[in-house]
Amino acid sequence: MSSTDEERSAEILTELDRLRNRTRTRTHGGAWLPALAIAALLLASIALYQMPFGQLTAISADHPYWAGLPDQQRQPVLSYVFWFVGTPLLFAATAAWYTLRARRLGLRVSWPIFAGAGLGVLLLLAVLAAVPESEVGSDALAPAPDWIWQGLLTPLLPVAVAVLALAWAERSPGLAAAGTWIALLTVWLCGTFPLGYLPPWATNLLGGGSGSLGGQLSLRPGHYLVLMALPLVVFAAVRAARTRRVPNA
Repeated sequence: MSSTDEERSAEILTELDRLRNRTRTRTHGGAWLPALAIAALLLASIALYQMPFGQLTAISADHPYWAGLPDQQRQPVLSYVFWFVGTPLLFAATAAWYTLRARRLGLRVSWPIFAGAGLGVLLLLAVLAAVPESEVGSDALAPAPDWIWQGLLTPLLPVAVAVLALAWAERSPGLAAAGTWIALLTVWLCGTFPLGYLPPWATNLLGGGSGSLGGQLSLRPGHYLVLMALPLVVFAAVRAARTRRVPNA
């Protein structure tokens, strides 16, 4: 093979790689909107708490945690309606978004798994418990054994599952990391009481000593929800900027 043929082959391979990357970017370029919508839903849920950023002298949390996190909520029914109406609306808007993109670009994403996973877990929560009935007081620091399981009865888990499903559909490690982050925070915060409780082993590890009885972070529900939404906002900004560089994406 002559040098000219080799150069031509290299140019063809380079062009194929460029087209492949462009197609991938166009196919998955729309992930920024559902990611941003989920972040907006998380941030909007801050309004469900009586004191989302301020400290309370005493805290009682209705269980299941329909506001999302185990803290003083304004109205349990309001929290219930917010998640069980807002979450399906988010999935409906996402479905419309991906349908329009598929018609415009001729490229499809497996978005139904995103909506199906989130709605499936949300429906499971509705079946397990419909209306909050019990309260947890702030006089106990250590979590009871059954709290870890009961703490999973929160509408934040369907959000985490939906983000992980979206990560699979979009083939996105960034979304997978965001979904894992939301899930870990949710399980920790809702599996213990009061909010931000640190077990003795964690305080010993952070303090470099031993013999601690545990502790508690001073962050409030609003702070934790901002932390949950932050990776999604960053992902949406980066993905939108990257997509804008590709024509017709």
